[in-house]
Amino acid sequence: MAEEAVKISVPYFDLTRQRRELSSQLETVLKDVLESGQYVLSSAVRDFENAFARFCGSPYAVGVGSGTDALIFALKACGIEKGDEVVVPSFTFIASAFGISHAGARPVFADVDPRTYTLDPASVEKVLTRRTRAILPVHLYGQAADMEPLLALAKEKKLKVIEDACQAHGALWKNKKAGTLGDAGCFSFYPTKNLGAIGDGGMVLTSKASRAESVRRLGNLGRTSLKDPHWEFGWTSRLDALQAGVLSVKLKFLDSFNEKRRKIAERYKKNLKDTPLVLPYEREDGRHVYHLFVVRVPNRRRGPLQKFLQEEGVPTRVHYPQPIHRQPPYLEFAKALKRLPVTEMLAKEILSLPIFPEMKEEEIDRVCEVIRRFYGMG
Repeated sequence: MAEEAVKISVPYFDLTRQRRELSSQLETVLKDVLESGQYVLSSAVRDFENAFARFCGSPYAVGVGSGTDALIFALKACGIEKGDEVVVPSFTFIASAFGISHAGARPVFADVDPRTYTLDPASVEKVLTRRTRAILPVHLYGQAADMEPLLALAKEKKLKVIEDACQAHGALWKNKKAGTLGDAGCFSFYPTKNLGAIGDGGMVLTSKASRAESVRRLGNLGRTSLKDPHWEFGWTSRLDALQAGVLSVKLKFLDSFNEKRRKIAERYKKNLKDTPLVLPYEREDGRHVYHLFVVRVPNRRRGPLQKFLQEEGVPTRVHYPQPIHRQPPYLEFAKALKRLPVTEMLAKEILSLPIFPEMKEEEIDRVCEVIRRFYGMG
């Protein structure tokens, strides 16, 4: 019996546990939305926008249909146009580059820091041209990028800074929330995010009223309200009342959810510190919220380790196996980008271990036990 108890299967992510924990509150808000008969552009959406703005410390927040749309609209609201260049890491989810392309601009890929995996300011400076109009740092895996040199560089070169904070809800950089440091901050509320909806959703933060109004128009077919004409070409991309209601409930628990993630990360680090794995580095001037717990597996052993874990009932993921410049839409950059050595190295070594707020201690220990056994340290 004891042996069977040890060999438990570990879910990579389990949304049903959080749903059970918040069941009564979620059911109440869903019922309220249904009974209101207001499902789009409702007071529930404005209430959540205001609450999220307060949580982050931003003057304005505008809900949109997804994190990708948030990036597109933020870039356009910041004046990014066709022919402009925007510097972005290649080591991130492809939506970071798609946002730039859909806004009509051209992504220019820079390398990342080997410890934090976020945009390397020195690499950014090397790729600037007379066509560069913005920098798009990604707060990857739950950790804020090194913003001080990026903001200084942007100020010197008169560039906009649009933050991709889609994986960093509640993360801090020098006591300021990710998403509030540049000209605009973009969030995704995909269900597995630190603050996740029950469908798609996104948000743009900004300190300028005119920019917020621009984002609102772009997501609402080019107009601000039903009484207005359609001022410009727009999209149908609005955060709906159902998602806003669910997010309003979960927002109240976001700090506690993030703290649980941090404790899980601490337990992983304690149990794996003497293994060959390279564990996540956390900046001293920030607060990592561990959207993902990503280790590096050196010496070409990621494949064997991942297979061993899977056979032992421990699923893992790779975020991300191919840098953006090696993806089909951006293959024009592949041969020219020998300047991304850290990106290329990380893509071969990174491995995401299970992490979510409701993960049990015995599940964390099980993952660690299997890894230690793989390395002959059991």
